[in-house]
Amino acid sequence: MTEEEAVKDTEEAVKDTEEAQPPKKSKLKLIVLVSTVVLLGVGGFFGWKWYGGRKVASATTQKADEMHIIFPLKSFIVNLATKKGVGKRYLKVTMEIEVGGEEQRALVNHKVPQLRDTILLMLSSRTIAEINTMEAKLELKQALLARMNRAIGKNVIQRVYFTEFVVQ
Repeated sequence: MTEEEAVKDTEEAVKDTEEAQPPKKSKLKLIVLVSTVVLLGVGGFFGWKWYGGRKVASATTQKADEMHIIFPLKSFIVNLATKKGVGKRYLKVTMEIEVGGEEQRALVNHKVPQLRDTILLMLSSRTIAEINTMEAKLELKQALLARMNRAIGKNVIQRVYFTEFVVQ
């Protein structure tokens, strides 16, 4: 082997080892990546703690404000008001009323006969046209609310809920 061949073999060996070694990666990319992940993790943790804490506090405040009691009433079946010559129509309504607390519930419980009388008179005075649409039902709920509070003598009933509303 001649000296030239030895030099060529050595150069080829050096080229093979250079190609076999992976290129050196910059440590700057690794540092930026790790610091970004750590920063996002810490920021996310503190954001979750801050937002989660406020959410829990507002939920307990909201629960204290919404301590309402639902008072069920027995079903009402009434004849609807009709014009002469028109067939009989019936209305079956089941409703629940919402009061602010135990004191109001006790007051409503003592006035159930007066409330039932008020509701029966109001429902039986309505015609099918006065209860058939959504707007009419909402108007009926507001009228019932006002009349029931008047029958009790105080504004203790906050909402009226229809749980059953059947017209035949």
